[in-house]
Amino acid sequence: MSSAALPETAHPEAPCPAGPKRAKLVEATPETRALTLMIAEDDPVSRGLLAFCTGELFKEVLLAENGRQALSLFRERKPDLVLTDQVMPGLTGLELMEAIRAEGDRTPVILMTTVHDRVLLQAINQGVDRFVPKPFDLAHLVRTLTTVAAEVVNRRVVERHREQEVELLRYRDAYNALQQESARRKERHVVRHDLLHRVLDGAGTRWAINVSFAPRDIMCGDGYSVRQLSDGRQLIFLVDAMGSGMSASLTAMLTTSFFNYQVDRLHRWQNFDLATLLECFREYLASVLLEEEVLSCGFLLIDLKREELEAALFALPPLLLRRVDGSVEKIPGGNPPLASYPTPFRAYKLSLKDAANLLVMTDGVTDAPLKEGGIYREVLEEDFRSTPTLLGLKKRFLERTAPGDLDDLSVLHLRRLDFPSQWTWSGRPELSLCGLGRLIESFLKALAGEIEVAQKQLDEVELMLSEALTNAFEHGCLGLERYEKQKLLESGDFEGALAALPLPPGAGISLNATLWRGAQAPLLLIEVLDSGSGIPAAALNAGCARESLSGRGLAMIGRLCDSLFTGGPGGHLFILKTLDQGDGDAD
Repeated sequence: MSSAALPETAHPEAPCPAGPKRAKLVEATPETRALTLMIAEDDPVSRGLLAFCTGELFKEVLLAENGRQALSLFRERKPDLVLTDQVMPGLTGLELMEAIRAEGDRTPVILMTTVHDRVLLQAINQGVDRFVPKPFDLAHLVRTLTTVAAEVVNRRVVERHREQEVELLRYRDAYNALQQESARRKERHVVRHDLLHRVLDGAGTRWAINVSFAPRDIMCGDGYSVRQLSDGRQLIFLVDAMGSGMSASLTAMLTTSFFNYQVDRLHRWQNFDLATLLECFREYLASVLLEEEVLSCGFLLIDLKREELEAALFALPPLLLRRVDGSVEKIPGGNPPLASYPTPFRAYKLSLKDAANLLVMTDGVTDAPLKEGGIYREVLEEDFRSTPTLLGLKKRFLERTAPGDLDDLSVLHLRRLDFPSQWTWSGRPELSLCGLGRLIESFLKALAGEIEVAQKQLDEVELMLSEALTNAFEHGCLGLERYEKQKLLESGDFEGALAALPLPPGAGISLNATLWRGAQAPLLLIEVLDSGSGIPAAALNAGCARESLSGRGLAMIGRLCDSLFTGGPGGHLFILKTLDQGDGDAD
């Protein structure tokens, strides 16, 4: 055995003793010309002969004198094929292959050996690609090398095609994602909610409108629009197009867009009424619906000054109306779905004088399958009775239904904000941070004395009040802008700097609370008023900048409560939270 030396590279120009016979046997192929071969052989004569015979086959031939040198050379140069002797100093051929495989490399290894049985079995178990018996036959060696080289090239072609396919799929995914985001933006542009987070004034009673809109896919068959009319009334549209996918989505977007188009031009109508709007809508449907298509939809015209509602529902689930005393009515629409041809319809009127809240929804809600079997309409009324808010109903819905089988889900919720109640509370704080803390402490003590509430919920109420009252004090009473508050926070003595600011004449804050027990779960309604200019409704939806140190209180309140509304005059925040009665020491 020779001592270790630097790796060698074969020289194709060396003379070949075999002459014409060698030229015939050792004929390079396109596959071998593109590859590098590493030969690990400790015998100098055999190594030189192998290098001489394979030099014209491959782009480059690397030579190693022993197993350890071969492993080092492999790691450095990453050859395409390995031809190795079994019996070598340092590492045997099998140990060399084991070390290569341990690094996760699948480079083909061809083993030259005179040993049989045990070594062959071990080599097979370790994943050797080919055997070449020693002493080797040149023709057999060349055939083996060219066969393995062709396999390497073919495998790389397949891998390259696979990578190209993956890249194409990534491009398609990116394109589809872009189109989906464009569709989302268009959908958000078409659906309208003029009254989002806004308190609405009625005849001595305040109201609000919530919407829960949960499309199953980007191509959504549901749509809605909540519009404020110039005469003070509200007009609501809810649509559920037949089928799914692109066709249903187009129908929903077209009909919602037409509804908004008509509402934006109502000032041209001398006397607006729901029946006239429905006639215009049916004429439009005749031009966009296919002969076999039908449309489920609903129109609600709300007059809060007169405390009445006019509705026309077409194949939508019945309205659910809860009265202030907690009783629930189910009011069917009575109209078939709309089609491209005219059909008679009826609208009906409801009194809202003693209404607590009202739900209208698409059949994706009522027909959702329950986890235990059946559909959600079987338990909808029970859940509506037990939960006073839309968020609470949504939680009950998600607990009961099988998530993988849901359709598009759309629910519109009209609710009263002023209730006759056996328990009310009000207070005005001293205008300082300490004064706000004392007011919160007094309120929580009174609430705990009236109703047993889990400690976790009391903590959430305390946090909401702290954020709401602090916002009223800083922005409403002191008139601090966000950038001014941020400067004070960065000064290091925020409370001291805040206390030094002068209060304007007439500055004040009041806290009012009502506990309504018209549902199985009590509802806490909190009203925070201040002398400031008020909070725009958009601020409750837009969130705040990540880099800002202030302005995050409203977002925190929104996460902890069921609903959050704002309205004037002055700063006016309305917070609704369902209370789960239970052990006052519960987590």
